Amino acid sequence: MKVLLLDAFDPETSDRVVAETARTVLEAAGHEVTHRVLVGGPFETFMSADERTAYHEETPLVTPETVEDAAILQDADALLFCYPTTLFTVPAVLKSWLERVLVPGVAFVFDEKERVRPGMTNIRRLGTITTTAHPTSRTRRMRDAGRRTTTWNIRLSCHRLCRRTVVSLETGSPDLAKIRRALGRW
Repeated sequence: MKVLLLDAFDPETSDRVVAETARTVLEAAGHEVTHRVLVGGPFETFMSADERTAYHEETPLVTPETVEDAAILQDADALLFCYPTTLFTVPAVLKSWLERVLVPGVAFVFDEKERVRPGMTNIRRLGTITTTAHPTSRTRRMRDAGRRTTTWNIRLSCHRLCRRTVVSLETGSPDLAKIRRALGRW
């Protein structure tokens, strides 16, 4: 299986081991992993005016990075998000990637009646591995926007039988065995 792993962890943090462990487990299982490190890359900036204008045009992918990542995504069988939960949602760098790569024609398409239809029907596995400083009960009370974004909203654009995996770990001392168990079933 071809997996696109989006890594939104800062390379300076100890929680960086989460994405590395996920990559190691997937590769050991024989999966082909494309590991995209988002922090320090071109997705740290906001969408430019040209990208915003092009969003509603025929070719919404205007930068080389977005074109390359969209091509990788369209060839992948699985999508795995690894990120630290920030204010109960995904970090800004991951949100930037989502807004700039998951555009019309990639994440979703329009049918002949102008209804929105899934565009990532090649994605059959969707996963989220996140670290958080808050207990699960508090995160759920705060509506867990990160989980809703990465496993529910994006799932609507994937294959209709797409399976989801969610692993939430404690910041500072993540339980890497949880990652091994969860991704061992991929």
